[in-house]
Amino acid sequence: QDCPKASSQLLAPVDLVFSAMPACDFGDFAHVQKVGVLGAGVAGLQVAEQLQQAGIGCTLFEKANDVGGVWRSNYVDFGLQVPKELYEFPSYPFSAKHGSFPRGPEVQAYLRSFARDKGIYEKVRLNTAVLGMTPLEDQRGWKLRFQSAGQEEQEEDFDFVVVATGMYGTPFVPSVPEVEKFRGSVMHAEKFSDKETAAGKKVIVVGGGKSAIDCAVAAAKVGETSTLLFREVHWPVPRYLLDLIPFKWGTYSRFGHATLPTHYDVTVVEKWLHFLASPLKWLWWRIVELMFRFQFGLSGDLVPSCRIDHDLFSGGQILSYEFRDMLRAGQVGALKGRIARFTTSGVELTDGTEMEADLVVFGTGFTKSYAYLEPALQARLNRQQDGLYLYRNVFPTQVRDLCFIGAETSTFNNILTQGLQALWLRKVLAGEVQLPSTAIMDAAIATEQNWKQSWMPKKGDRAAILQLHKMKYHDQLCQDMGVNHRRKGWNLLAEIFAPYSATDYAGLFAEETEGCGTTLIFAASLFFA
Repeated sequence: QDCPKASSQLLAPVDLVFSAMPACDFGDFAHVQKVGVLGAGVAGLQVAEQLQQAGIGCTLFEKANDVGGVWRSNYVDFGLQVPKELYEFPSYPFSAKHGSFPRGPEVQAYLRSFARDKGIYEKVRLNTAVLGMTPLEDQRGWKLRFQSAGQEEQEEDFDFVVVATGMYGTPFVPSVPEVEKFRGSVMHAEKFSDKETAAGKKVIVVGGGKSAIDCAVAAAKVGETSTLLFREVHWPVPRYLLDLIPFKWGTYSRFGHATLPTHYDVTVVEKWLHFLASPLKWLWWRIVELMFRFQFGLSGDLVPSCRIDHDLFSGGQILSYEFRDMLRAGQVGALKGRIARFTTSGVELTDGTEMEADLVVFGTGFTKSYAYLEPALQARLNRQQDGLYLYRNVFPTQVRDLCFIGAETSTFNNILTQGLQALWLRKVLAGEVQLPSTAIMDAAIATEQNWKQSWMPKKGDRAAILQLHKMKYHDQLCQDMGVNHRRKGWNLLAEIFAPYSATDYAGLFAEETEGCGTTLIFAASLFFA
């Protein structure tokens, strides 16, 4: 049966290119032999690993001078906020030498070791920025324009392009009136890489997330004063629940997943079980809030206004007690407020309060840019105010031969999530996993979008947010690939209560293909799906 083609009347040039082929060819990737990958961070490295195993050629474009992405350099004292076993490649264990929560430089050394041992470095063009990409006119694929440091602009054709630039794009510093009057320094947290920058100074750190808190703590150790200025705070998650139980046992298991707001991809029976358990789920999270308030000594403006089971999807952060203890000791300050304008000696808040400062650090996140695509192509991505909704958080349905790995997905185990995405993509490109029709994919995207917008806190990247719902997302990817998504074998108790980590999925990343297998399923496990 012939596939319908779009009418060429009144179409822009880019639309003409994409309408030239039948819509049902969207999921046919038999032509893909050469792939361009934007970014050589955690996601890009795993894409290269999988494409290499599939015998598909790839080139990684990295604008910096080394692989590693955000781990190459970042704010002062940055490091893992989760134990190393929750941040490791499924095919390459992390043998950290400095405890369970290694600092950034050790994580970067681990990533470099992965790239070296997997033979990926020779596929990376360092110090090379992608300037733009346009679809080929007479065949499927893309023409990439790029420029390496000290060289002329170049072009090269690729059959497929993977955007693996991560969730962190351009540092966002809000526009504040009269900043030119300020005699001190202003910077984004990303540039606050040496705490000596704050030595002997009055420092204000703007933001309520983990990076802002870490910067405020670092500045307090060497500065004259350090104050965290926030509009809203997020619930802190301790490394150990009640100082006894590693947090992963409460949040990285199927039991923990079952206590969250109900996922959209559940059966009617599962939906009813969640409905019947709603009072218990509500009570559970109120107990958790009381426990965390006690552990962190939260009171007044430091108590988040958003319920924790929702806040985890907007600003969840795993913290040590350092900020709490320094706040109690008066070594660091915390104030709720918003900057109205800069003054010569500091800032004035919207309530008229004036604060002196020599250094203002903005821990205010990042913005995403799709400037590598021309405006007409950006429009076809159909990005919403709350982010870019994609099929399986990977494929746009209106732009052919392009996907996003790790760039439009955020979970509490990003490195594992991106590894599973890369494995899934490899199987899609190799024809082992068949994408549904664009109509079915659009319907799936709409379902997920409606679900997220019905309860998840509104923010600019809500489309990418999965966080603790990573469990169901990982299940979806495994089921697409025809492998068993229950990774604990026959141990039902472990399947329900034990935390999931990269180790559970390591068998999928062996070169041999894993069979679907079977798992003993009890009626009680329905609730934990």
